[in-house]
Amino acid sequence: MELALQTRNLDKFYDGQKALNNLCLSVPAATIFGLIGPNGAGKSTLMKILAGISRPSSGEAFILGRSVREKSGSIRERVGYVPDVPVLYPSFTVAEMYNLASRLYPHWDWERCRELQRQYDLPYGQRIRNLSRGQAVQVSLVLALSIRPRLILLDEPTAGLDPVVRRAFMQSIIEEVAERQTTIFYSTHNLNDLEQSADYIASLWQGNLLFSSSLDQLKESMHKFRVMLADDMPEQRLTDLPGVMESQPKGRVYTIIFQGDLNHNYQKVQELKPLLLEEVDLSLEDIFLILMKERGYSYEHGKSGPGTAD
Repeated sequence: MELALQTRNLDKFYDGQKALNNLCLSVPAATIFGLIGPNGAGKSTLMKILAGISRPSSGEAFILGRSVREKSGSIRERVGYVPDVPVLYPSFTVAEMYNLASRLYPHWDWERCRELQRQYDLPYGQRIRNLSRGQAVQVSLVLALSIRPRLILLDEPTAGLDPVVRRAFMQSIIEEVAERQTTIFYSTHNLNDLEQSADYIASLWQGNLLFSSSLDQLKESMHKFRVMLADDMPEQRLTDLPGVMESQPKGRVYTIIFQGDLNHNYQKVQELKPLLLEEVDLSLEDIFLILMKERGYSYEHGKSGPGTAD
């Protein structure tokens, strides 16, 4: 399998505090790969290392088969980067930003730039400082896509955008992968966007890799059932079944989340002769919250253990 991005035993320290811990991650080429995790998990730290803004303390990171430690700038010629806060020259017009990028990147594609410019209807002659945040993010995306990238790094770019702008952004990303086989490495808190677009998902927690999996495999690993027990059936018979990760009662109806094989879990519940048994859709957000809760992180109790840089 061709890899667009890989880290090996990657560490990063800030003021003696570990932000990334022995991170080993592989991102297949020509996929949308989502990176999730709570605030302070180390997502932005990883993005900055991959973008060349920060250097690793130890370990290795590779983009398009080349080490991020290389001093040659040529490694960045086919890598687009869209951060949460667009890095643009505020006194430049939109047109001047495009002209600057066309001189810096040897693979710049003016046809692609004009196509995206028309699609987003951006004010060509307006200065960057006068753009809305959504427009500035779109300019950043036009720049990233017009260099004819093989890899695009997205660090929370859609946070706070209105639904129309966010949808247009995501549509451009999906089309980029489908039409040009570009790899997208996408850090976000918007799990709904990832659920609709990602091929693979990885999660960081306190600088550690919590899991890395295809989205299909991840969703097949857990299942949610709605169960109504007969009056003479003790609740404990249900909650003590192997693989139960969470149980939420509402009267005699229980919402149960199992880990493991769907048919096996379904059969085990059926043996209790429930009055009602139905499978309920389990979202990526449900899965993420369950995994975080297992490790002591929840909205009710906050983050357990020491924090890290995001």
